[in-house]
Amino acid sequence: MRTAAFVAALLAFGIPLTGQAATAKQVNKPAKPAVSSHFGNLTLAAARGDAQAQYELGLAYGDGHGTKADAKMALSWFELAATNGNVHAAVAVAKAHQNGIGAPTDMVVAGQWWYRAAVLGDAAARDQWTELLLSGKITAIGGEAGRKWIAEKAAAGDLSATMILAEAYENGTGIAPDRTEAEKWYRLAIALYGDLEAQFRLGRLLLSLPAAWRVPDDEEWNPKESDRKANTPFGAVWLAAKPADRGDKAVQLRPGIVEGGHLLRAAARRGHAQAQYTLGMALVGGMELPLDMVTGIGWLEAAAAQGHGEAMMALAGYAANGQGFFAKDPVRAYVMYDLAATSGEDEAAAAREAVAKTLTQRQINRARQMVQDLHDSQGL
Repeated sequence: MRTAAFVAALLAFGIPLTGQAATAKQVNKPAKPAVSSHFGNLTLAAARGDAQAQYELGLAYGDGHGTKADAKMALSWFELAATNGNVHAAVAVAKAHQNGIGAPTDMVVAGQWWYRAAVLGDAAARDQWTELLLSGKITAIGGEAGRKWIAEKAAAGDLSATMILAEAYENGTGIAPDRTEAEKWYRLAIALYGDLEAQFRLGRLLLSLPAAWRVPDDEEWNPKESDRKANTPFGAVWLAAKPADRGDKAVQLRPGIVEGGHLLRAAARRGHAQAQYTLGMALVGGMELPLDMVTGIGWLEAAAAQGHGEAMMALAGYAANGQGFFAKDPVRAYVMYDLAATSGEDEAAAAREAVAKTLTQRQINRARQMVQDLHDSQGL
């Protein structure tokens, strides 16, 4: 876009690009000016890198003042000016991408330019960017400036801002990942709003914390500060590495396993399908939580009943292998794979056909009837 705009500027001002100069010398009549003197001066200044001139040239192309209106050319000059620090041009670019003027409508790109204008000092642009982020029309927090703006909203009591900030810290989107900060904001959302999604996410986050070391003999659990050992904090002390001097007393544990499991169970009981699936998989896997196939299968079934495709796939696999059930149940597996295929799981149809090859005709008929009954009951 910059190259096109620069070439257009040279052409508009009458500067030859190739052999056109030699041709011009052969013509006795002077060429008729294609543009006004002001427009020509503006074009030359813009081509030399003057941000204000680039912005004004964008305005000229936008409204056809002094030249033929051209929305794409206007956008090119606005982008150059914005890149060179012109805040008004950044606003113009954001509006162009948001409204599809000179370029296809693209809210993500529009958000980037609103953010640019906000960083350059436009308060209205900051409000517009914040509104787009809080409404879910854009997802990137932008950077440090964006983090501060969203943190202000969160501190003022905005739940959406609190969740966006927590997720950004958890996943490192736009800012450096920080599990401690993510945990803090999720806890705030739970404490102030009892938010179900925050409950699930914090449970998942805590359950995923890596194992760390503790030396129980060195920990102080006396609730009275005056009775504790000198310089010893109350409660568990987690260490990233096994202490060399107390290695014989050190144990490796999962710091978030108890609370993480508790939060996931609480969210699952409140009907959160992803929490039910995550809890079920943790229990049947026996890694994040102690192995409990029966309870785990129960939570997977709860998630599947809400249309959770991954839960359906997991149940189908366990039924086919006889894990968590009294015996192998290929009919159940066929039904669950069919439901998963209906919900959009890519590998479900192929898995269903593979199971079908192991069934007798009577079993296939029964499975298909069960599928039809389920579809009828759901109005599918």
